[in-house]
Formats: sequence, C-alpha cells, structure tokens
Amino acid sequence: MGVISDMLTRSYRTSPKNLPPGSANLIFQERGKVGKSSSSLFRNWAEHSEWIRAAINVRKAQVSSAEWDIVAFDQTKPIKESLQAELRDLFIRPNPAVESFRSWVEPIIEDILVLDAGSIEKERTLGGGVAYLHAVDGAKVKVNALWDGDPDETRYWWVPAPTYEVPFRNEDLVYIMANPRTYSVVGLSPLETLKMTVDAELSGSMYNTRQVTNAAPDGMLDLGEGARPEQVEGFKSYWQYEVAGRGAMAFLGGTKGAKFIPFRGSNREMQYREWLDYLVRKICAVYLISPQDIGLSFNINRSEGEIQQELTQDQGLRPLLALVQDYFTREIVWDASYGGTANNLAFRFTV
Repeated sequence: MGVISDMLTRSYRTSPKNLPPGSANLIFQERGKVGKSSSSLFRNWAEHSEWIRAAINVRKAQVSSAEWDIVAFDQTKPIKESLQAELRDLFIRPNPAVESFRSWVEPIIEDILVLDAGSIEKERTLGGGVAYLHAVDGAKVKVNALWDGDPDETRYWWVPAPTYEVPFRNEDLVYIMANPRTYSVVGLSPLETLKMTVDAELSGSMYNTRQVTNAAPDGMLDLGEGARPEQVEGFKSYWQYEVAGRGAMAFLGGTKGAKFIPFRGSNREMQYREWLDYLVRKICAVYLISPQDIGLSFNINRSEGEIQQELTQDQGLRPLLALVQDYFTREIVWDASYGGTANNLAFRFTV
C-alpha cells in the first residue's frame, strides 16, 4: 500500500482530466475545445475606434521595427554558428508569402493586443524540421481545455468553418497569451476589460456626429404668447419641410416671451472633451501606453513628458518585447528539430 500511495501522491492530481463528470468546471465548448469569444466584436472595435487603433498601431510598429538577433542563451557556453545563421534566415523571411520579419510579426502582435491569441503554425519538412512559420488567425484557433502536457495529444485545432478543423500538437502551433488565467485555457483580451469604455467612446462619437450634422439642435421652440395655435402649426410645418433636417424639435405658443428650450446641453456644457479624455486615459492604462503616444496632449512640461515616455517604455513596450522573445525562443528556437535547449541559442530583441 505504501508504494501505491506514494505513486498516487506524485501523480498529476490537478489534471483537468481528473475532474468529476458532473463538475461545473467541465462546461467547456464542443469536446473541450475552447475558442476566443466575441472575436468579431473585438476586431470591429479595433477597426473603428480611433484610439484603440492608434494604441495597437503604436505598439505593433514598435515591436516590428525593434532590432533583434539570434544570440547565445548562456554567454559562457559555445554555440553552433551554422544553426545560428539558419535561425536568423528563418526569422528574416519566415515564409514565401511575406516580404520580411515585419510583415510577418505585425499581424501576430495585433492578435495578441486584440484577442490575446497570437498564433503561429510551424510548417515542417518530411524530416520533421521547421520549414516555414505562418501567422494564423487567432480567432479561428481552439484550445484543448483537457490537455495536460501529453506531447502526442492534440492541443489546438484550427477551425476555419464549423464543419472543418485541423488538429495540431503542442509542438506544431505557437499560441501566445499575454494574460493567461487559471480558470480559462484562453487569455484575457485587453478589449474584454475595455468593453464599457469602448462602447461609451463609440456612442459618444456617434452622438457628437449627429450634433454636427443635424440642421438644428434638439429642443423646443416657444413662439411666445402672441402666437395663435394655427400660427404655431403653420410655423411647425414650414420648419419641418424647410429647415429642420434630422433634429428633434417641438413647438408651442401662448406662453409669455418667445424662447428656445434645448432638450440637451451642448458638448461644452456636457464636458464632452473632459469625458473623452477620461475614456482615452482608461484605454492607455490598459494598453500601458502614454496618451502622448497616440496624439492626445495634456498640459505637461518637457520633464514630465520625458517621464511619461520612460514609463510607457518600461511598463508597456519592454514587457511585450520580453513576452514575444520568450515565446519565440521556447517554441521556435528550442524546437526539437534544432536540438532543443541544448543548442544554447535564443531570440532576443537588442533594444
């Protein structure tokens, strides 16, 4: 009994495969395949919210234009220079469909920033070596919620259509997450956190557009005590056909003194600029970027501006560069076909 108890103690007791059949934690998607939810919505926000677009463009341009190299992981140990050159060539031109490292890596960075699902397929030769690296739409990748580390078991599926799927083992597909969670096998997208902010920003922009394009403001026009009912109706008809456009306008008469009663305040009265600044600050906080980087300036001096720039570099860009280089090193440079960790090589940004 002692030997059996010892074996059970050392076993992977927290494996997702060991959850009881009735457990609420087993409410997974089809056969344990979990994909990114609301990916179309997040992509729509990334395309139509100017501030989200600006933040994404700044970050992915910074990553794609950063200097990089294949270097020794341990500087005190030797490396194979021919393998180093081979890996450099692979990242310089990851596959024939792209022109450069930049055109290959930018879509991957965008999927990390929009979906938290940067995906790369490793296309292999007949001998098992890595021939090409392909950026894959992270929205079409599903993750095996029951995978517990078995290298021969399918960990990912590429599902471009409901009736078609391609399985991938862990070694054949790279799935980059910046915000992994214990309670989910997929990461937390920054746009999931910013849901209320983006909704408010888009709604505010549409409201402001209506205010600018309307021929007249929304409100009530009081024609005063001298206006008879038939005169009110006549002026109302004239206004609706000749002036009003798409504004909401009501008319009345018989009261003392002609006046206009607005239904809502102006943008200045409603502090639209202050409210917009507040929303953009929240977007910048989640993306760890300075408002100055996306074109929103505040009353700050040169010294404060330099401090802000240092903060956005240290808190935002450097962690993203570290995330990418760690995944590239572990999943690609240390691929078994290149000798694994024994090759003593690493992908590193040199900025």
